[in-house]
Amino acid sequence: MGTLHIPEFKKNAQSEGAVIVFEDEASFRQMPTLHATWAKRGSQPQIPTRGERHTQKVFGAVRLDNASFIYLHQQDYFQWQTYLAFLEQVLLPAFYRWHHRIYLVQDNASYHKKQETYDWFAANRRYVEVFQLPPYWPELNATERIWNYTRKHVTHNRFFDLRTSAAASSTDLIIYAALSARDRRFAPSLFLRSMSTYLCAPI
Repeated sequence: MGTLHIPEFKKNAQSEGAVIVFEDEASFRQMPTLHATWAKRGSQPQIPTRGERHTQKVFGAVRLDNASFIYLHQQDYFQWQTYLAFLEQVLLPAFYRWHHRIYLVQDNASYHKKQETYDWFAANRRYVEVFQLPPYWPELNATERIWNYTRKHVTHNRFFDLRTSAAASSTDLIIYAALSARDRRFAPSLFLRSMSTYLCAPI
C-alpha cells in the first residue's frame, strides 16, 4: 500500500497498462437535504419530512480513462468486511483484465487501514495495487464528483416518503448519476478539477 506520488504513479500505470480506479463511499439519508433552488418570489419552497434518519449506503468506484462507474448498494455499516465484499464481488470483476492490474486510489477511512484490509491487498497484489490519497483532500477523489452531482441533481430538496422508497430511489439515483458520468460531454465537468486532470495528461 503506497502513498500517491503523481509522476511515479502515472509512469508506472502507463508502463504496465494498469487501469486507474478511484473508490469512495457515500450515505444518502431519507431526511431531505436542503439546497438553494429557484422559487416564485414571495413563496418559500417547503420540503416535507418524516423526521426519520434511515440511511442507504453505497460503495462506488469510477474508472478514470472512460468514466465507467460501478457501485454496491447496501444497508449495513461501512466496515472492512463490507469493503472487501465490494472489492471482490464488484470491483475486481468489473475492472481487472488479464495482465492489466487495477491501480486503486482510496481515501483514509478507518476500515481501509484495518489489518484485515492490508492482508487482503497483500494477498491480491497480482490483481490490484492500492494507493492512499493525502488526508483531508476529498476533492482529489474522482468519485466524490459523482456523489456531489448526485446530491445536487437528485437528492437535494426531495422528499422520500417511505423507507422502502428511499432504498429504491437511492439505487435509481446512483444509476442516473452513473449514466451522466459516462456521457463524455459531462465527464470533463466531473473530473476537470480533480486529480484526473493530471493523471490523464501526457508525462
